[in-house]
Amino acid sequence: MPERIIGHASALKMLDQAASHPAPGYLLHGPDGIGKRLIANWFAACLLSVEEPALAAHPDFIRLKREDGEQGIAVEAVRDLLARMHLTSAVGGRKVALIEEADALNEAGTNSFLKAVEEPDEHAAYIFISEQPERMPATLRSRLVSVALMTVPAKDIRAWLGSEFDAALTERAVGASRGCPGIAKRLLEDPEAWQKNEDLARSLLVVLRDGPEGRALGELERLAKAMSASADSAKAWRGLISACERLLPEFAADHPEAFTSIGRGLVLARRFTGGSLSPHLGLEWSVVEPYYDGDIPSFLHPSYL
Repeated sequence: MPERIIGHASALKMLDQAASHPAPGYLLHGPDGIGKRLIANWFAACLLSVEEPALAAHPDFIRLKREDGEQGIAVEAVRDLLARMHLTSAVGGRKVALIEEADALNEAGTNSFLKAVEEPDEHAAYIFISEQPERMPATLRSRLVSVALMTVPAKDIRAWLGSEFDAALTERAVGASRGCPGIAKRLLEDPEAWQKNEDLARSLLVVLRDGPEGRALGELERLAKAMSASADSAKAWRGLISACERLLPEFAADHPEAFTSIGRGLVLARRFTGGSLSPHLGLEWSVVEPYYDGDIPSFLHPSYL
């Protein structure tokens, strides 16, 4: 088993055993920083019987991912991938496609993959990666071998990080990672960005907790514009929401109503991230209860779509 992947022993064992006679499709899912891409790359290399560094130049390996700044994966890119997967293997073996952020596929892209997995070409294998698998249609998910990646114990993350970083900072990062090694490493490698994100989360939680309502809504509007200007808006939102989730008990432990309403807003914001609705609409619900237009709550009104 690869030493650079920590935890996930049962998932790695299962995939290793499946490599000789794989199913048409696999879905690796779990939170950001859990190790999905590391495992997917390792499994793809196993399927092609090569070392991982050779994947990038391998003629029978195709990687598909969402372009920076784009909300979804273009159906044209999906069709191009599938056309290449239908070609004869260049080296007489398997052809492997790795689809990152599979929850960013639109309906047309999903339907194209559904047919490919239902009626796979001989020796073709598809590996899907998803942070939010519930966004993928059940029709596609049900045809994939689901591989759920669970959080890694803190002691294992601590041992993996070693003594490269300051001990106190390492301990903070391990706690903040919530069992995701990649998050801990990312925080330690860029502590300034980490601190900036934590400060933004603190200021947001304070205004959501204390109001007044007008100020809170104004701050959310400014935040939404700043996030939209980011190179990767979805990634920026996820980082901020994760920081808010970590800090919420500290800011609202003595305010049960605020804890409940802000927590509900964060759940909605995470659900909306990367979709057609802006995450800030979910956070608005923690400030103002939605009005209803018939059976439609205000944050789902067509004017927001």
